Amino acid sequence: MTAARYVLHEIQSYHRFIKFLIFLVALAAVGSTIRFIFGLGATTNLNDTYPWGLWISFDVVTAVPLAAGAFTIGVVAHIFHIKKLEPLVRPAIVTGFLGYSLVCVGLMLDLGQPHRGIYVLFPWNWNVHSPMFEVSMCVMAYTTVLFLEFLHPVSERFGWHIPLRLLRNLQIPFAILAAMISTLHQSTLGTFFLIAVDKLHPLWYNPLLPLQFWLSAIFTGLSIVILEASLVHRFMGQPNESDLLATLTRIIPWVMGCYMMVKLVALLTFSEGALFDRPVLTTLFVVEVAVGLLLPFWMFLQSRIRTDKSMQLRAASLVIFGLVLNRFNVSMFGMIQPGQQIYAPNVLESVVTVGIIAAHILFFVLMAKYFPIFEHHPEAVDATIPDTFRRVGKEELKAIPVTVLPDP
Repeated sequence: MTAARYVLHEIQSYHRFIKFLIFLVALAAVGSTIRFIFGLGATTNLNDTYPWGLWISFDVVTAVPLAAGAFTIGVVAHIFHIKKLEPLVRPAIVTGFLGYSLVCVGLMLDLGQPHRGIYVLFPWNWNVHSPMFEVSMCVMAYTTVLFLEFLHPVSERFGWHIPLRLLRNLQIPFAILAAMISTLHQSTLGTFFLIAVDKLHPLWYNPLLPLQFWLSAIFTGLSIVILEASLVHRFMGQPNESDLLATLTRIIPWVMGCYMMVKLVALLTFSEGALFDRPVLTTLFVVEVAVGLLLPFWMFLQSRIRTDKSMQLRAASLVIFGLVLNRFNVSMFGMIQPGQQIYAPNVLESVVTVGIIAAHILFFVLMAKYFPIFEHHPEAVDATIPDTFRRVGKEELKAIPVTVLPDP
């Protein structure tokens, strides 16, 4: 295949991929419209026994920690001053902003009366004792912070110099604020399930669920950064960041180790009732721990695996798989009671969820194409350069005559 044909093939593949994503998003839009017209009862398999289904288990409980890469890499790069990781921050922020925006979409879909969702903003409606109130306020606040951070590449794209300087001065405060807000709502997602004392199986029910949710969001967020950087290198021609990702692979095992210790203590100390009385749930638990925790933990401890870009991707993918399975185990599978009707999402619920995932990928690809999210601060200048030279543009620099001195 000649170079010209190869380029043409790549362009055609890109356009086919974009059209396919648009098709999935359009199907989800149709499904969402049907849901809003006919209501939850007529369009989903939710019932009084299982009022939370796929749209909560995946679009919220799972999607929130999957979008945690923004605050985790922000803390590592900005607060802990590991400056070499700066090129990973901006793509993670875009991913986080898209993730939380689509979480809001999922929440609106699952509300019985979505038109009343705005009431949470009115102080006279606040129930400050409810974990749902905290999550709703934190998600809105963090989505706003991510939007402001996302304005960096937007300002660069359109040449808005004054907002750009302001946003850069607020970079560290934004990172601190993001870490504070994320710590609150990532842990409070686990608090949701503490009320399910007699419903959630003892393999997952324990008072340390909020801490487990927060720790798992941290190492999964870093794994999402590895997955994202690997895929954009492979499919979008971005630079290979495997050397930078190797730094993350040295951080992840420490957090995973803390998480596994907390999980073990919770099982041995706080879990009440028979743990392994149901074979299906036991199998799900074993797969979650063995494949989603122990195996990637061992892989990240191997120096040859940490520096291999293919193995980095595989280990990070296993971590993400383990997180997704854990969230489904807690919010859906572990809630199934013997002898009761089992919830399974119908076609419309599944189509909408697939469309939300497709929308995330579509928007990220388009933003990567039209905004400088992979360019690390292209306007950044050396503070030692005099202001006179900072004001000189590219064309003026080209016009400066250069004198070539003869060799001595």
